[in-house]
Amino acid sequence: MDDVSTPTAPHEFALPVAGLRTGTLLHRSRHADTVHGMWHGVHVVAKRIREDILDTDERAAAERGILREGLLLRRVEHPAIVPVVALIDDPAALILEFIPGNSMREELRLRRRLPAAEAARIGMQLAGALAHLHRRWVMHRDLKPANIIYDGTRAVLIDFHLAKEPGAMRGGAGTRLFTAPEQVRGGHVTTAADIWGLGTVLYRAVTGRLPFHADSGHPQLTERPIPALERLATARFDGDMARAEQELPRDLAAIIDSMLAEDPAARPTADELQRLFAPIAQRDAAA
Repeated sequence: MDDVSTPTAPHEFALPVAGLRTGTLLHRSRHADTVHGMWHGVHVVAKRIREDILDTDERAAAERGILREGLLLRRVEHPAIVPVVALIDDPAALILEFIPGNSMREELRLRRRLPAAEAARIGMQLAGALAHLHRRWVMHRDLKPANIIYDGTRAVLIDFHLAKEPGAMRGGAGTRLFTAPEQVRGGHVTTAADIWGLGTVLYRAVTGRLPFHADSGHPQLTERPIPALERLATARFDGDMARAEQELPRDLAAIIDSMLAEDPAARPTADELQRLFAPIAQRDAAA
């Protein structure tokens, strides 16, 4: 689902949560406010239902969603997945560890593109998080730059409100330009949809562009992703592939392209991605 807005104003919950002192409003989605605050003296991020949602049934469904997200996150523990600090039943609130750094969306807005070595390290970390989730039969379903916090060294996956088990699902869940074709269409969706999402994030990180020409609708249903090297060469070097390859090694480009395979079964698994990214990160770190 596309973001509604990302305000940064001071914010207080109308129904206070014992032990929580709220501060800056970090994000407002259709149903929830996410706030930076202090929990018994510790910096945290708190998620609560928006106060302006007045419909009783809508509020109840949104509160169940927050509690479900918290319970799911309690089942997983990985350095690249945001940890739960507390889960409050009434009023429903999810208290998460505060992860210093920018969202990857902000990082890419400031820096435009990331070096290949850095992108490989981020890919390896997030593939590790996905492997951890997928072994527990959980899909994130909303891999995008706004749902990754990055401090220049560590990448952490956040916002699990759409997470669920693989299987039959309605189409349309996720963020428009980062969602796998099969997830847009609906039907039987596997963990390979998360691989597409991560591939799109990494493609954006190394080329400065998304993999499609179209900027409206769902181009992943009508267009094939432009190969990463071709996209970088066209966007930055007037079609000079040799110059593009200096900034994006062919092996890294091939991995990212494989993550955007139209056939979900042709995409690498998260475990395979960790192995594929590792030698590139190690080689570049030693260079």
